[in-house]
Amino acid sequence: MAVITINREFGTHSQRVASKLGQKLGYEYIGDQLLAQVAKELNLSEHEAEAFRQTSKSSVLRLVDKYTCSIIQKVVDREHGCLDDKAYYEKTKELVEKLYINDKVIISGWGAQCILRDRPGTLHVKLIKDPELKITELMEQQHLSRKAAEHKINSDEEDFKAYLKEYFNADWNDARLYDLIVDMGKNSVPEAVDLICENLKHKLKA
Repeated sequence: MAVITINREFGTHSQRVASKLGQKLGYEYIGDQLLAQVAKELNLSEHEAEAFRQTSKSSVLRLVDKYTCSIIQKVVDREHGCLDDKAYYEKTKELVEKLYINDKVIISGWGAQCILRDRPGTLHVKLIKDPELKITELMEQQHLSRKAAEHKINSDEEDFKAYLKEYFNADWNDARLYDLIVDMGKNSVPEAVDLICENLKHKLKA
């Protein structure tokens, strides 16, 4: 029994990998369900809580953002609701640690590789793909220009980088955060699942 954390670059089929992995191991896959729980416990809507995961903007910029300003009054009027970086981080950390105790889960994102770093019975996985391959695939799939594809990929990945930097002072690209890095340009979803299962087996034996 173990906990697997999965982090991903753009276009690496992470949901399919996590879902197939969960089916194979009999583990529960936790993705956006965690967002729903964070929102519930902070008395926010999921849309409001999602604003805190998009940390490529500074805290100050988020607070003057048109969308955020429109919800501040609602939050102020609530008895327990809060729109606060520290509360969001603490609640996310608490829930990830509860998942670790419950065991047999796959956690996608949320800085779980930092929260559970060096914990026994954990395997931290990152899914990557060659930058040029990500661009060309997105251009073909969505009929985008190269510039538009690059922008979409960079925007998506910058949020992950900024989230780890802001809440954990960690570098998303630091290989030391991961036990296994899988190149999804060279491996299919089933092959990635097999690689993760093999590494998990070895990790638990160690």
